[in-house]
Amino acid sequence: MKIPEAEVALCKCTSRHKLFGMRFQKVESNLWDLTWAFEMQEKAAKNEGYDTTVIKGGVRMLDEYPGCPYCGNRGVFVCSCGKLNCLEKNVPHGKTVRCEWCGNEGNLGEYDGNGIKSGGDR
Repeated sequence: MKIPEAEVALCKCTSRHKLFGMRFQKVESNLWDLTWAFEMQEKAAKNEGYDTTVIKGGVRMLDEYPGCPYCGNRGVFVCSCGKLNCLEKNVPHGKTVRCEWCGNEGNLGEYDGNGIKSGGDR
């Protein structure tokens, strides 16, 4: 039995401003399922190498995905800096959002699959 390829990327909670891990499982060459989220300390993230994860391709959120471990938000957005942030589910496109990593604000749009960069500085 083949072990599925999985990666953990870092995300920040937009309500509580805390770091957490998100588990992505590769479904096919250009598609990942978001399956799980868990609290994470910055030091542990670096020790595990989660701060260097890069995920390219489409992402699906599975029904069993529990949401942000701090605030329960089940939505996610990728900033133009490439980093993940939690978000309320079903926020309409065009709403202004602020990135917890770089502080930039922008209008919410569709994720293009160009890549998620985990952790570290901009």
